Amino acid sequence: MTTYLSQRNIARVAVFVVVMAIIMSISLLVQAHDAPEVALAAPRPVERAETAPEPMAMVDVADGLASWYGGAFHGRRTASGRVYDMDAFTAAHKTLPFGTLLRVRNVETGKVAIVEVTDRGPFIRRRVVDLSRAAARFLGVSVTPVEVDAISKDDVIKVLSAENAPALVLDAEMQPATIAPEHLQLVKAEPSLRQAMTNLHDGQHVRISLNARGAYCYERVTLRTAQSPLIATLR
Repeated sequence: MTTYLSQRNIARVAVFVVVMAIIMSISLLVQAHDAPEVALAAPRPVERAETAPEPMAMVDVADGLASWYGGAFHGRRTASGRVYDMDAFTAAHKTLPFGTLLRVRNVETGKVAIVEVTDRGPFIRRRVVDLSRAAARFLGVSVTPVEVDAISKDDVIKVLSAENAPALVLDAEMQPATIAPEHLQLVKAEPSLRQAMTNLHDGQHVRISLNARGAYCYERVTLRTAQSPLIATLR
């Protein structure tokens, strides 16, 4: 009789333990199901640039008046031998080598542009640069005070021909800088400096390079961030 009761008690305890285990498992599953989703979501990483461009110095050319020239010269040969296009971003300067890139800042508005020296002039006192019509319109220049800085084509070639050459870029303020090409992503190759600048969006840079003939090429690029896939690496 005693043996029978002990076996029955043991069976009851076993059933009780099994039932409690099932109840606890169901309770844990319900709690996990009802937990707020935000607690399970991983925080979204903040995108950041892999590296920042290294600023490149420009030469202070002169402060003075900028003027412009247009229709009467359109289609004619410039002093450099290139045909003048009043819709391109070019300029005339008295002495700077052809191919020099000028950063021209309208003192009255603060607006800036990059232009390429392709011609000689102006030959009027106090005027330091003659802009193409398109560049003058972009800057809001008629006969207007400007600040002019320059980077020579020789300096551009020196940067781009160095061992492990960096990319040369311009920011929204048209300040030149260098950066490793793998940190750039291509947005669009532009047919001209004018289109590269006028199509420039926030957060973008203009990349300057040279083709096989030594002419400038322009691309709109962005800085690759830590979270961005390397879609198009530039070299």
